[in-house]
Amino acid sequence: MLDQEPRYEVGKLTDETLRKLEQSGLRMTVQRRYIIDILMKNQFTSPKELWYEAKEFVPDLGIATVYRLINRLEQIGVLSKQRNLGMRPVVPELGTISDGRGARVPVRGELKLTDIIRQGLIAAGVLTPANAVQLSLIGNKINITVIK
Repeated sequence: MLDQEPRYEVGKLTDETLRKLEQSGLRMTVQRRYIIDILMKNQFTSPKELWYEAKEFVPDLGIATVYRLINRLEQIGVLSKQRNLGMRPVVPELGTISDGRGARVPVRGELKLTDIIRQGLIAAGVLTPANAVQLSLIGNKINITVIK
């Protein structure tokens, strides 16, 4: 059963996530590090609740900083806002493959959505075989980051 109030949580913050934040133009300040650290350890029902918690460690923290960081984490695919589900880390995965009649198409080995999209982009001439891709899901859109 789902909680009626949204929950805000973030998955493991990796070096890759920090790199993405910095590449997106967001400098990792002490304030932002505290916010992310608190997000990783607790669940919150609102950005304001997170702000109150973070102000204990960073007294001059503005609520706008909390909102901007949450929005940026969503933009880079670390968080996803969903009605009554709160925010959760998301990584798009391949579901089933079926034909036009709805019958499942047998697949040899393990297929990854990342590999399928990468091969399609190579076939379309968008990427070279030397490129890798990373996927993130924001709302109902899959964002593709090309890694050289």
